Amino acid sequence: MYKKFKKLFEKYNIIKCECLTKGFSKDEKYIIESSIGNKYILRVSDISLTNKRKNQFEILKQLNDLDIYCSKPIEFGILDENNCYTLLSWLDGVDARIAIKELSNEEAYQLGIQAGKILKEIHKIKIEEPIVSWRDKYLPKMERKIKALLESSMQIPLQDELIKYYRDNVYLMKDRMVCFCHGDYHLGNMIVHNGKIGIIDFDKCGITDPIDEFKPFCWNTMESEYFETGLIDGYFDNNIPDDFFKILKYYTIESMISHLPWAVNFGEEEVIIMKKINNLQVKWWNNFKLDIPTWYKKIK
Repeated sequence: MYKKFKKLFEKYNIIKCECLTKGFSKDEKYIIESSIGNKYILRVSDISLTNKRKNQFEILKQLNDLDIYCSKPIEFGILDENNCYTLLSWLDGVDARIAIKELSNEEAYQLGIQAGKILKEIHKIKIEEPIVSWRDKYLPKMERKIKALLESSMQIPLQDELIKYYRDNVYLMKDRMVCFCHGDYHLGNMIVHNGKIGIIDFDKCGITDPIDEFKPFCWNTMESEYFETGLIDGYFDNNIPDDFFKILKYYTIESMISHLPWAVNFGEEEVIIMKKINNLQVKWWNNFKLDIPTWYKKIK
């Protein structure tokens, strides 16, 4: 099975290889270990993704200049006629979703502060100015997602009202700044090591609105509302912009519109999870009548 890795394994003296199945990426993922105990993450992608993965790798090299605990890029290359690969450093630690359960609300909040400050550093990575504006890139994609929902056999809560709200508030996307973003920033892609947050899995990284980065808050708030509150407070250094929650509300509605049709591709279990999350979103925003969701604790 691992013959295709022969040259790479010889280069790094790899003696152990374990397949990883976590996540929804189509990439193959492996934990590999050298004869002297160095561990790495090896991601193998379809050859059609070569340019995308290479561009990601080049941007991720800037992580080496940041004082944060995260997976660092080591090598990118062509594996064979069917695959390219990315080699990343391994981070020691406990899955943050497990670690958070052992923490008090205050400790979870402080861990969120850490995560927010790290996210702020990640967003400082230099990028080339996009040719297409965020609005012009974002809106056609969302209309396709609305179409997919309307053509599906399922409905989200308050579907007609939320689609109307989304379209009525398109103006919020005008002149949005963009930056390099992790793309999937939540506890499931974090580890905790000696009280320190580590960030893993940059597979979905890209150039987006930085507030879009807060969109997966549901995965955090289901574990700890205090952690998510800390993440926001830490990112903004307790000086949250006036329009932050309004834009987050907009992105929340976007996620509700897009995620249910997406979940169908992964089976009934994922559909059930997405329906649960959609119901929680309605509860947290009180049928989207609130300006600030109930999970935000307003701690100073």
